[in-house]
Amino acid sequence: MRRATLLAVILALAVAGWLASPHLAPLLGLAPESAPAGPAAPAAEQPAAERLTQVRVRRSEAEPMARQQVLNGRTQANRSVRVAAEVAGEVIEILGEKGDRVEAGDLLVRLDPRDREAALAEARATLEQRRIEDQAAERLGQRGFSAETQVAGARAALEQARFQVRRSEVALEQTNITAPFAGVLEERPIELGSFLEVGDMVGTLVELDPLLVVTDVPEAAILNIVPGSTAEVRFIDGTEREGRVRFVARQANAATRSFRVEIVLPNPDLRIPAGISTTVAINLEPIPAHAVSPGILVLDDRGLLGVKTVDDQSRVAFHPAEIVRAEGDVVWLAGLPSTIDLITVGQGFVTPGQPVEAVPESAVAALVAGAEPGTTPGSAQ
Repeated sequence: MRRATLLAVILALAVAGWLASPHLAPLLGLAPESAPAGPAAPAAEQPAAERLTQVRVRRSEAEPMARQQVLNGRTQANRSVRVAAEVAGEVIEILGEKGDRVEAGDLLVRLDPRDREAALAEARATLEQRRIEDQAAERLGQRGFSAETQVAGARAALEQARFQVRRSEVALEQTNITAPFAGVLEERPIELGSFLEVGDMVGTLVELDPLLVVTDVPEAAILNIVPGSTAEVRFIDGTEREGRVRFVARQANAATRSFRVEIVLPNPDLRIPAGISTTVAINLEPIPAHAVSPGILVLDDRGLLGVKTVDDQSRVAFHPAEIVRAEGDVVWLAGLPSTIDLITVGQGFVTPGQPVEAVPESAVAALVAGAEPGTTPGSAQ
């Protein structure tokens, strides 16, 4: 009995080993654990594995876009001059008060003219005497009674007398101190009875129309600013006025490495004073730019900001771009080709060089509107 049981066990082990043989398993349709991996996915699943990633694209055309360089500035008088006495004398009349608006040639201060009037009368009398002497010397010279040097001396004395008359006339005119240009008399330190020496200050005259706005432009932006460009100037109370770039420095400030730019703007009512802070937006030459949503901007592996597009070979391409303007939910990008197929949905799931299936936004919109009933608009994979 024990022998029969032992033979049965041995026979069972032999049959099991035979069934496990790799030569027999394929014939029986068995796949032991140690067999090679099974065949590829069924034919029905093969197209899904080869399907390209879908992305949504929009054709974008670059358009000229106005751009601005925004800077901080400060107002400054277009001209400021220290009006001074050109001759000595006592102040006998003051017509320009501190803060008065004056026109070019308006009388500001009058000095006592009596000494100048007397000097002019004396010079004119001397001139008449020298004229008579010159005529006499000329007649004697023609008759041979006077040497040629005497004739020349009389002529020189006559010219000297004429010079003294003109000098006295100018000195008399200078007792009336006038405004050299239209402006505001900012300072007037003298009073009636003050005695002025030559060079003493009568007042300070500032020209506020036009008004000057000065700003410092960094070296990275100076090449974009040219004389004649328009500029929008905003003042601290919200007032805005348009000006024009008059001067662009050709040499940088050694300490700040910035360039002085001057803008002139009208100030006919003189309401805007010199010395207040402003915000200046200088209009630059328009450049081609694409208007896009900020949500489609991406960063590449180098940290460059840009967008992804689909090229003519239906492959993804990355284009670095520069934001030149931003307003609300729209940014304008420069540095891109003039025409691009912009990836608007799915840009985060594809990489440059990857082949994709580009679905135009217009087609998606048609599907959503029911242009193709029974289908569902594709979404990014």
